[in-house]
Amino acid sequence: MSFLDKLKVKIEEGEHGAKNEMPKKIDAVEESDFLQLDVDIYQTATDIIINAPIPGVEAENLDIAIENENDVVTIQGKRKQPEQKDTGKYLRQECHWGQFYRQIILPQEVDVSRVDARFRKGILTLTMPLLRLQGSGKKKIEVK
Repeated sequence: MSFLDKLKVKIEEGEHGAKNEMPKKIDAVEESDFLQLDVDIYQTATDIIINAPIPGVEAENLDIAIENENDVVTIQGKRKQPEQKDTGKYLRQECHWGQFYRQIILPQEVDVSRVDARFRKGILTLTMPLLRLQGSGKKKIEVK
């Protein structure tokens, strides 16, 4: 079962769960839950750029894919909680740990052969050049 299929099952289970069941609080995220990754997306004349702060994750633990005719970007990974030195209790816990996932539908296709992914100081930057037709915007087609 793919990652996306598992996510769909989780969403369906949430929609069809018991009516008297209390909704889960954001600060009570379980290990099996997927967190949504926050992103900033902007477009220039030549590129679509995605910035995503992902502190505490190593670059090799990120899975980034572009699919569906080069217009859907999927970013996923896992943020591991640091080990605690003793068995004390939390006074406040606001950090979200565990698996994260984000799928972004782009406004147009990108040139996947020229995508640049950089990860510096906990911030992922994807620069995706827009797919352009070669030559001028109009091409005369001869009928033979």
